[in-house]
Amino acid sequence: MKLLFSSWLGEVVDNRGKASDDWSDCPNVKLPDAFDDKRSLTGFVGWGGVIVLNEPYDIVEMAYSYAKALQAVSCAKCFPCRVGTKVMEDTLLKILEGKGTPADLKTIETLCESVSCNSKCGIGQLGPEPIKDTLDHFRADYEAYIAGKKKRPNHSYPYKMTAPCTVACPTGMDIPLYIEQIKEGDFAGSLETIRDASPMANSLGRACFHPCENNCRRANVESSIAICKLKRVAWDWEDQHDVEPPSNPLKHMRKEKVAVIGGGPAGVSAAYFLILKGYHVTVFEKLDGCGGAVYTGIPQYRVPNEILDREWRYVESLGVEFKFGVNFGKDETFKSLRKQGFNAIFLATGGDIAKAMRVEGEHDGYDGVYTGIGILKQIKLKTNPIPKREHVLVIGGGNTAMDCARTFRRLGSKVSVVYRRTAKELPCDPHEYTESLDEGVEYLFLEAPSRIIAKKGKVVGLESTKMELGEPDDSGRRSPVKIKGSEHVIKCDSIISAIGQDCDIFYLKEDENIKITKWDNPVVNDDTMQTDVPDVFAGGDCATGPLPLVVAVGQARRAAQSIDQFLSGQKVRITDEQYLEKLIAKIGAYDKNEVISGKPKGWDRQPMPLCDRDDKLHTFTEVELGYSQKQAIEEAERCMRCYIVGMACIAEGGNK
Repeated sequence: MKLLFSSWLGEVVDNRGKASDDWSDCPNVKLPDAFDDKRSLTGFVGWGGVIVLNEPYDIVEMAYSYAKALQAVSCAKCFPCRVGTKVMEDTLLKILEGKGTPADLKTIETLCESVSCNSKCGIGQLGPEPIKDTLDHFRADYEAYIAGKKKRPNHSYPYKMTAPCTVACPTGMDIPLYIEQIKEGDFAGSLETIRDASPMANSLGRACFHPCENNCRRANVESSIAICKLKRVAWDWEDQHDVEPPSNPLKHMRKEKVAVIGGGPAGVSAAYFLILKGYHVTVFEKLDGCGGAVYTGIPQYRVPNEILDREWRYVESLGVEFKFGVNFGKDETFKSLRKQGFNAIFLATGGDIAKAMRVEGEHDGYDGVYTGIGILKQIKLKTNPIPKREHVLVIGGGNTAMDCARTFRRLGSKVSVVYRRTAKELPCDPHEYTESLDEGVEYLFLEAPSRIIAKKGKVVGLESTKMELGEPDDSGRRSPVKIKGSEHVIKCDSIISAIGQDCDIFYLKEDENIKITKWDNPVVNDDTMQTDVPDVFAGGDCATGPLPLVVAVGQARRAAQSIDQFLSGQKVRITDEQYLEKLIAKIGAYDKNEVISGKPKGWDRQPMPLCDRDDKLHTFTEVELGYSQKQAIEEAERCMRCYIVGMACIAEGGNK
C-alpha cells in the first residue's frame, strides 16, 4: 500500500518530501482510502503504530486525541494507566493550545515508557507506543506548536476499544471483560456482559465454532483460552443458583410492532435485541420449538433441546411473543402481517434443504439413502422410528457430517466418512474430528462418489473413484483430481449426504420489489441487513446462505439496530464505532507471528470434563459436562486482557 508515513508493527516507511510517484510501498498495512461512503480517511493510530495515508493531517492533534481515547477507556484497575494517560492527555492539550514547553516532550516520553511497562492490560501496555512514535518521527510538528507557529485543525477522531478475540467475534462480544469477571468469581456479571451481545450463552457455549480462539494471543504463548466453553460456565451458574431473573424495564414502551420470521439463532436474537429496545415483537416459527438447525440438526449429545428451550423462554420472559406452527408464505404473508399492523419484518428462515450429491441413483427412492439434515431431524425430534443400519457411509467433511457419523455410532452402526480431500482439509471443527475418531468413526479420504448401488430397492454399496490432490482452488485448498482406472465399490447398507444446505425462500415471490441474488437469497445491505423494501430486513441463513451459529447472531444484532433506526425515523446506517470495527479487522488485530515475552509458559488449557465412555458410545448423554467453577476460574486466569484501541483521522467535520 502506498502512503505518506507508517510505523506499523515497527516497520517505518516515510515518504514525506517525496513525489507521490516515488513513494515506497508499505506491504504490512491494509486500510481503505475512505472511512465511509462520504468521509475520507487520512490517518489511523492504534496498538501497532501510526499511519498517515495522506494530507490533510495533524500529528500532534492525532496524538492528543489518541491519548484522550486511552484515558476514556481506561478501566482504572491499575494506577499507571489510569493516571498516566490522563497526565499524557493534559500535557498534549497544553502543547496543542500553544502553552507547551520543550520539557513537556520529555514528560510525554517518560510517561509512555512508564505506562507501557507497568500497566495490567493492552490499553496501557500498547497504547503509548504510537504516541512515542509521533515524538520520534514528527518532533518538528511538536516544536512548531510550542513555538506558536501552528493551530489545531479540529479534525474528527472516532475511536474503538476492542481486542483481537472480540474483532473475530461476529457479535462483537466483550470477551476479555466476561473472562475477567469469571476470574473474579462474578459469574452473574459475566453472564450480563455476554447478554449485551447475545441471548444464547448456553448454546453458543456448546456449539460455537469460536473464531475468537483463532485470534487469541495466548496461543502465541502456548495455547488459546477456552473462550467458548467459559461462555457456557456463566449460564450454567445461573441455572444452578436461585437468582433474580433479568427484567426488561423498556418492555413494550414503543407502539411499533416487529414480526420476526423464524425462531432460529438469528430470529431469537433479533427478537431479544428488539424487545430490549421497547418494541412489540412476535416470532413466527413453523416448528413446535425454537433453535432452527440447532434444534433440529445438532444432536442431543452436543446441545440438548432443553438447553435451547431455556434460551427462548428467557427471551419470552422479557416480553417477546412466540407463535409456533406458522408457515410463512402460507399461513402468514407480507400482506397479512402488514394488515395486522406490523411496522417492520425480519426474515430469519433457515437452510433446511439439503444440497444434492449429484450421483447416480440419489433420487431413486432407495431404502437407506438419507440427507444429513433430514435424518438428524428425524432422530432428534423422533418424528419417525430410528433406522437400524449395519454400515453407514457419510458423504462430506463438515460439522453436519460429523454429527451424522457420531450419531450413528451411538446407534450401533459401523460408520465410514467419505471425503474428497484429506484430513488436513476437513472443514469441520478439529475437536469434532478428534472426538469422532475416539468414538470409532472410520475415514475414507480422497474418494469421489459417483453411483449408489442398490438391489431390490435397498442400498448395498457406493461406487467411488480414488482421488489425488492437485493445484489449490480459490479457497486455498488443493483441488482433488480423479485417478483414472481407480473406480471401486464400497459396501454399505446406508448412505447419508451431508455436503451442505440451501434455503427455501419461496415466500419472497409475494413481493417482487425484494431483489434476489443469483444464489436465491434476498439482496441485503451487508452492513444494515436491510433489503430493497425499507420495512423488510433479513439475516442468518436466508440472507447469505448457511452460516455458523455465532455469525447469524451477529447479523441479528446488526439488523435489530437497523430496524430501530428505521422505526425511529433515522437514517439506517452503521455507527462510526462499527466502521472502525471494519477498519481494525482489515488491518488485522492479531499477529500470529508476534513473540510475547514476560508471560509464564506451559500454563495448560483446562481439559473439558467428558461423560463416561459407555454413555459416550451408547447413549445420547451430553458429552461435554462443562467446567467446574474452580476450573473456570483457573482457565480465565490465563487471559492476558489484550485490549487495543484504534482511532481514525477524518479530515472533514468538527472536533470530537
